[in-house]
Amino acid sequence: MNEKVEITESKSSLIAMFAGSFRWLREWVASQIAPAESAVEWRALAKAFFRLGTTGFGGGIAVISQIRRLVVHQKRWMTEEEFLDAVSLAQSLPGANAANATTYVGLKLCGVRGAVVSVVSFILPSFLMMIGLTIAHSYLYKFPDAQRIFQGFNAAVVGLIAATVTKLGKTAMQQQWHLELGVAAGFMLIFTTTTIAEVVLIAGVVGIFIQFYKTRARQQIRQKISKERQASVREVVLEQQARQHAADLIESKDKLANEYKVEVSLPDKSADGDKEEKRPSKAFPKPEPSPDSNDGDGANADHSEDHHEPFLPIAGKKGVTQKLPKLPNKLNSFVWLALLPFLPALFLLNWSAMLGKLLMVWKLAMIFFRVGTVTFGGGFVMIPQIETDIVEVHRWMDHQTFADGMAFGQITPGPVLITATFIGYKVAGVLGAVAATIAAFLPSFVMTVIAGASLNRFRTNFLVQSFLAGVAPAVVGMLAAAGVSLARSGLNTPLSFGVATMAFLLMLRAKLNPVVIIFGCGLVQWAVARGLIG
Repeated sequence: MNEKVEITESKSSLIAMFAGSFRWLREWVASQIAPAESAVEWRALAKAFFRLGTTGFGGGIAVISQIRRLVVHQKRWMTEEEFLDAVSLAQSLPGANAANATTYVGLKLCGVRGAVVSVVSFILPSFLMMIGLTIAHSYLYKFPDAQRIFQGFNAAVVGLIAATVTKLGKTAMQQQWHLELGVAAGFMLIFTTTTIAEVVLIAGVVGIFIQFYKTRARQQIRQKISKERQASVREVVLEQQARQHAADLIESKDKLANEYKVEVSLPDKSADGDKEEKRPSKAFPKPEPSPDSNDGDGANADHSEDHHEPFLPIAGKKGVTQKLPKLPNKLNSFVWLALLPFLPALFLLNWSAMLGKLLMVWKLAMIFFRVGTVTFGGGFVMIPQIETDIVEVHRWMDHQTFADGMAFGQITPGPVLITATFIGYKVAGVLGAVAATIAAFLPSFVMTVIAGASLNRFRTNFLVQSFLAGVAPAVVGMLAAAGVSLARSGLNTPLSFGVATMAFLLMLRAKLNPVVIIFGCGLVQWAVARGLIG
């Protein structure tokens, strides 16, 4: 009987705990969605980021600089230090850096509602433009001149990726193990069947191990230095005390002679065997026991007993349950009656085709969700894994079409990850485009909201920072693997290699927008192929 009562009480306490946690989570979400104090109205955020998503060409750092100009200098919504927090957080999380920065800015200014409005308004223009380009690609790809221009676009993207790898390599690889880890990550992605998730996990574990080893070595060195300093200080103090004592003894020579005089006398025969008690030395007096030592020990014992007095646990509430209201039966019958006229039309639909398309959309969404969860360093890093799943595993498109989609993602405003819209539309129409786009941006959005709500804890977490320290150099290797993957499908002629080299040099030396370089390379490819430039 007692066991049943205890089981019932434990179940009740667990239900109460889960109910309290759910209530706290619901209140927190409600406070974040509609915060009491918002620095900026959500409509102003939607208008500003929609305009930025329409004009934000270049991707990555170029878009982040435009966000900084808008938020810090024009609108004055954030300070320079707050925006630097947004940039550092955006670069530390997977997904598109520009979208992550936009999410944090909206979260900082207007809570979760502001984050949702900001990122949707920022992505929507590029989403619509990509839909238009995808529709146009199906018609323009039949013309030879359009194919030549697309080939120039692909070659330019390969050159831009190579330039990005060169720039990041100078900043991200500061130590020998950074270089080795980056080369190993690129080698695994190029020559083996290792996935991006596995590379990121391996790099993060290596980073944690190295940072732990370095931290432990630093602690040992600090402890050794501290012990040496304490020993040297102790030696100096003892030496000073000895010198001071010797100086005092030398200054008082007479006192020294009197204190250390040795007297010898024979015992007195008249004494009844009483021995003379030795005179204690003044220099080294005999210590006398303190009369209050026993009392002090008792007091200390009493105090320690009072200090270690055990605390009794506080009992909580038991059996807090609440029944949810049930829907009336009349409402259920009304719903079924409302659906009766549509039942014949539902049976006439081709269920097999619909289920096949839904299954394809689900697979597509899971591919981009999985890749978006573990991909650090921007949209270009996702290229090898997406190409493997889309082109080689499922065979939904060929390599040339995939390379064209990556070029479209570079010439459209907003993040490069909007290529998910192109692939989704090619595979499953508008529904596939919407599902792929949401799945690609959703993981980084959730992570940014969670990390942004506790930014200081995210910064000071040793495991998180050590994991990111290992992932950062591996991103360079993953970018190199992305360039090699695109070069295999986009560089087929000596002219394409020349155009890619030209784009690489222009990206490193000339201060031009990447969109201008891509369009220029496409025109050069077309003109040389037509014989206009010989």
